[in-house]
Amino acid sequence: MGDFHLMPTTEEKMSLSIETLYLKHKSELICHVFQILQCPDIAADIVQESFIKFSFEVEKQLIEHPRSYLFSMARNLALDYLKHQKVTTNHAQSKDPMLVPVTESPSLEQLAEEQQKLEVLRSVINELPPRCRQAFTLHNIHGLSYSEIARALDISESGVEKHIMKGLLHCRQRMKKLLPA
Repeated sequence: MGDFHLMPTTEEKMSLSIETLYLKHKSELICHVFQILQCPDIAADIVQESFIKFSFEVEKQLIEHPRSYLFSMARNLALDYLKHQKVTTNHAQSKDPMLVPVTESPSLEQLAEEQQKLEVLRSVINELPPRCRQAFTLHNIHGLSYSEIARALDISESGVEKHIMKGLLHCRQRMKKLLPA
């Protein structure tokens, strides 16, 4: 029987081109975001989030200048992060009880809905390949840094980043399909 080659699907081509773009500009983007935030771990997270958002945007529209688009997106996410930090800090420093919002206890229906979402998320995470699942959960659930995960799994930080990005993309795509909007 002769060899045959399957042509990659449009989704696979897009995934490959985004991964190529990620590998090409990741370090440069992290440096750019680091200049704004002064924290390498948060800068790396923001850059990763930028690529995830970018992957959704390329499905919706033609992006003529992907590098510029990514830099703008990463800068905006970094500035949003700083704004959020400022609001959180101001809120925490507030001594006036009138400024602190009263939190309501969630209803039983809300608690059941959140529990259902968690169960769906657990099953989606369990669909990941073992190494990817380990890196993803160590970072997103246990809060370990890329370097800590790299040491724990005996892989490179770049490998950790790839696993986490793959896990995030998978979870977002599956959750989007499995949960109503």
